[in-house]
Amino acid sequence: MCVEGLSAIMRRYEEAGLLHGCKVARGAPSISHLLFTDDCYFFFRASQTEAAIMKDILVRYERLSGQVVNYSKSSITFSPNTHEQVKKVVCEKLQVMEIDKPGKYLGMLMCVRKNKMETFVFLSDGIEKKLQGWSNKELPKGGKLLLLKSAAQTIPSFWMSLFLIPVTLCEEMERIMNAFWWGHGQAGKGVRLMA
Repeated sequence: MCVEGLSAIMRRYEEAGLLHGCKVARGAPSISHLLFTDDCYFFFRASQTEAAIMKDILVRYERLSGQVVNYSKSSITFSPNTHEQVKKVVCEKLQVMEIDKPGKYLGMLMCVRKNKMETFVFLSDGIEKKLQGWSNKELPKGGKLLLLKSAAQTIPSFWMSLFLIPVTLCEEMERIMNAFWWGHGQAGKGVRLMA
């Protein structure tokens, strides 16, 4: 019930035009907050005015609910085009620290930057790491096929259902799996195919 109150306060400020959420596309509705079990994400413009409004909302929520925001565990991320002075003012107003790379929350990337190769390189690294443990073992073709389908191909499938992965990264993952299938990297063993 307390979180519903927080959500209502946020909507009221947004409807009054005092708080501006984030839009994922033109014409899409704006998102001012996401609420999870005991975590909250707030989206607003990086300005001293909206930071002050956000702080007032949090103070009001603390007073009404009896729950207290832990500012030492809270952090903020800005869009790349935000000026350093504005970042400093907003961080001071909200009493939170800025983080560059938000990382993951419940296994999901919190931010995807422009350089998708750099963002999703963990997929090819994960496949390579998974297959390296098995590359020196003598496996029959059926065992290799099972390992590729059940272990290696499942690593990127979830992410590929959510994001457009760069083609060059897909080719890299395919290269790693082909090398495992044909036995390359096993002390010179393996079938060398003609182009």
